[in-house]
Amino acid sequence: MKKIILLPFIFLIASALFSLDLSLDMFKNCKIIFDEGVSYAQVTRIEKMDNRSNFVRENMMAGAYFSVQTLGLPIVDFELDVSAYYPFYQAFNGMKQKTHNIINYAFDGFFGAQKTFKQFKYVYINCAVGMHYMYQLTDEYHMNYLGIGGELGFELPLLPRWTIVNRNYISYDNANLGSNKLIQKFDAAYNYHFDLGVRYTKRVPNEYPYIKIWPKDKPKKVRKNKKKKAVVEEMNPEASSEAPEKNTPVEPGNEKID
Repeated sequence: MKKIILLPFIFLIASALFSLDLSLDMFKNCKIIFDEGVSYAQVTRIEKMDNRSNFVRENMMAGAYFSVQTLGLPIVDFELDVSAYYPFYQAFNGMKQKTHNIINYAFDGFFGAQKTFKQFKYVYINCAVGMHYMYQLTDEYHMNYLGIGGELGFELPLLPRWTIVNRNYISYDNANLGSNKLIQKFDAAYNYHFDLGVRYTKRVPNEYPYIKIWPKDKPKKVRKNKKKKAVVEEMNPEASSEAPEKNTPVEPGNEKID
């Protein structure tokens, strides 16, 4: 049980190894950025019935996510979002069910083409379309989901290097992969996925942050030059107040006699 509880934290620590930005040599203007945070997912599986109401199974899960995104590619960029979950609630036709297996867990992945709109300066809008996959261990079966989904989210440039990130995914999946369809076939499966995290980046600073910090977020070269100039002015204040005169050539016969 302790291992399952610590799984999201281990996932976040491992993702911190990739917190530094990378650049692709094949695309001069392309960069790779990372963000991570907490995640929530709600999975619904439906079995259609002929002579009675449908069987609806729901799972609510909480965990952590890690996302990789390109920036600067022509037309569209690409993103990969990976999440790890622990199911904390399950229901059958609206009735809460008791979990018999305490080591239930799930992994979620989304890969798609993304477009970012920055017309609003202080709020960036993200949208994407791509493929969705999820593996889920339930009380009865090992579930494998595969389908298509869409993403809609926003980014808030809090600081020059820090950004608050939100993503919302909705997917329609096939939950009958593998041999489970011979035992219990599902007619439809829906997945709602919510991410809330942060991004730290040095290569792609925010142009319009809500909070500006000086001088920490200024380039090091600018700070060093200003410090050097201040030391020179302190040692020789006259040199800073008066500009040095240029030695201009004097024509013969026009020499100044004191």
